[in-house]
Amino acid sequence: MIQQQHVQTAIANGLRPLPPSIDEPTALEALQKVVRRYEVCYEVWPEWSGSGGRARRIGYSVSICGVNKEVSCVRGHHVPGCLHCGQTYEALRKIAEWITLPEQPDSRFEIGPFDRAFHIAPRQRWSRNEIIVNVKILHRHNVDAPVNDSLDRCLNKLREELKRLCVHEGVWQGPAGGVSA
Repeated sequence: MIQQQHVQTAIANGLRPLPPSIDEPTALEALQKVVRRYEVCYEVWPEWSGSGGRARRIGYSVSICGVNKEVSCVRGHHVPGCLHCGQTYEALRKIAEWITLPEQPDSRFEIGPFDRAFHIAPRQRWSRNEIIVNVKILHRHNVDAPVNDSLDRCLNKLREELKRLCVHEGVWQGPAGGVSA
């Protein structure tokens, strides 16, 4: 009965329902541990199309960024695409799957594959080597249509879910709310 209420709440809020074996507080706590372990933050970028000879915003790309904190990697053999980087990607992908909405009539989500590369973070994140999961928010049918209210609402819902997981935009912030070095 309680699980059914969680599923109904998730559907009412426009989120993916949880598998029957997982309740929402447990999943939320597990994902918050992932956020702390991998120092997760996110960035939002526009998706562009050059169709017709003019650049036009057609959607958004949400980059979920985390760090491979495996001690054995940090001490020398830290190479893009190592086993621990793959595990970091899989953990970040769980966050991406959690925040994406179920099928929408006029928009869709694409979660990008592991590219086996480091992405050098900007200076405000200490130029750290990051593993990234990209979530694209695009139109379902007319892929070259400009951004509209529907895509904006989807982006805002993703931001709300990331906030629930204590993931901040642009910079990693530790549990106390301060910026971690």
